[in-house]
This record gives sequence, structure tokens and C-alpha cells, in this order.
Amino acid sequence: ERELLESLKQSEVANIVTKGLNPNVPMKDSGIPWIGMIPEHWEVKKIRHCFKERREKVSDKDFEPLSVSKIGITPQLDTAVKTDNGDNRKKVCKGDFVVNSRSDRKGSCGLSIYNGSVSLINIVLVPIKVEGWYYHYLFRSNNYIEEFYRQGRGIVADLWTTRYSEMKNIYIPVPPLSEQQAIVSYIEDKLQKIDSYIADLQAEIDYLKEFKQRLISDVVTGQICVAELQKGELK
Repeated sequence: ERELLESLKQSEVANIVTKGLNPNVPMKDSGIPWIGMIPEHWEVKKIRHCFKERREKVSDKDFEPLSVSKIGITPQLDTAVKTDNGDNRKKVCKGDFVVNSRSDRKGSCGLSIYNGSVSLINIVLVPIKVEGWYYHYLFRSNNYIEEFYRQGRGIVADLWTTRYSEMKNIYIPVPPLSEQQAIVSYIEDKLQKIDSYIADLQAEIDYLKEFKQRLISDVVTGQICVAELQKGELK
């Protein structure tokens, strides 16, 4: 059931970021296979028209090292493997979108709530007059992730890389700014409710596991008679 709820989160977000909140709005074909049908009043633009690349080089001595993973952008753990190239990193500012360009890190991306620095393998994008969180959800949807890596190149899968020169020409849906913001609010409310269900479910699972372990322990130590269990007399 937990896996079902996680899957529901993914499908709900993927649908909303490309179809909008109004199921009755007239639709049109975007002309882009990975996007499909979109509301008639939405536009389709290349990424380079909505973002600019941040390429400023900094040192991790001055800018906190950040990790880029499937959970998003986070401060780098002290236990993380560090390179000897700490003086040659990319600057990240709050509100930037960062994506790892390597296929072996597929889906490692997100909007940063931190100022800091990342390794050179990452692409750092600055939103231009768009709602960054809308694109955070769009760029983390499975359909976009597959399109991003489809645009890349490499010898084998583990060495497959998508560069900004390729990424910038990917077409993306562009709703009106106010609608982008409304979509973000809706998604965050929806995800909060689903996460609450998941937390309640996990608490129930943890309780049942604890009860099972306690029951086994009581049986093997003789505190509970097996005959009583078979008769259903256990209270």
C-alpha cells in the first residue's frame, strides 16, 4: 500500500504539471511527444528561454558543498566521498535548479534552498521569470527525466551524459505564471496529505512488526502458551 501511495504521488504530479488543474479546459497537442496534450492557452518553449546557465566557479572553502541526489539538493554529509577538486566547483544560489548530467545519477536533481557549490558534473540553472518550484516538479517527473537523458550521448549507459548545450533545446510546457504558482500550491497541499497517509501507514506497520517480535519472544520464553494461541484465548 505504501508503494501504491508513492506511485500515486508520482502520477498525480506528472499529470498536473502537464495538464493543469482544470479538467474542463480546452486542450491542444503540444507537438512534443514527451509532453502530449496541454491546455490550449499554455505555451511551449525551449529551456533556454526560461532559464540561464550559472557557470561561476567557486571553492568549497567559501561555498558550502551540496549533494545532488534523488531526494533533491542537500548539504553534503561529512561522510560523503569528496574529490580533490574542491577549488573548482560550480556556484549554486537559493532558487537555482541543479541536475546531475550523468545517467548513473538519473533523477538526481532539484531546486536548491541553499547557497553553496556542486561538482562540475552538475548543470546549474537560474529561472527567468518563471516559478522555479513548478519546474522543480516538472523536471523531477519521470517523462521529463527520460527525455533529458534521451538528449544525451556517451559510449555506454554508465558513461552517458546530457550537457547543457543539449538540455537547453528541450521543449517544456509554459503555463501563465499565476497558474504555475497555483499548480505549486496544489501539489504541495496534495503531497502533504499523501505523506501524512504514508506516515500513518508506516507507524501502523512499525507497530505490527513490534507486536510480532514481542509475540514471538513471549512464545519462545514460555510467557504465552501456544495452545492458548490456537484456541484464540490470547487477549
